[in-house]
Amino acid sequence: MSFFEKLDELLSALEIPCYEGQPDFGEEPEPEAFISYNVYDYPALSGCGKELVTCYNVTVNIYTSGENRAVIADNIAHALWNLAEPEGFVRRGGSCGYTDDYPDHYHRIIEMICNYNNNE
Repeated sequence: MSFFEKLDELLSALEIPCYEGQPDFGEEPEPEAFISYNVYDYPALSGCGKELVTCYNVTVNIYTSGENRAVIADNIAHALWNLAEPEGFVRRGGSCGYTDDYPDHYHRIIEMICNYNNNE
């Protein structure tokens, strides 16, 4: 299974709309809860310059609206973490608050890293 298949499997298990990058809903209203994510990678090299594993950095943005939006975002973050940690993801940090991108939504950010051997 590739890293991206693993990530898609984790995010799909949450049963919340997910978008790679920042979604543009146009005239349609934003969902009450949705996730956007970005991934970048860099190689972990051996002394001779050969790539041992690829380090994937994942930024997950959780947006929630309505009553108890902060609690709902936190619950989604915990559910994601409970799925991600056994799969080898390591939490690097995060933040929470409100955003101008989606003014009626609470914004919870989770930063994770996963070292992945593409030969597996």
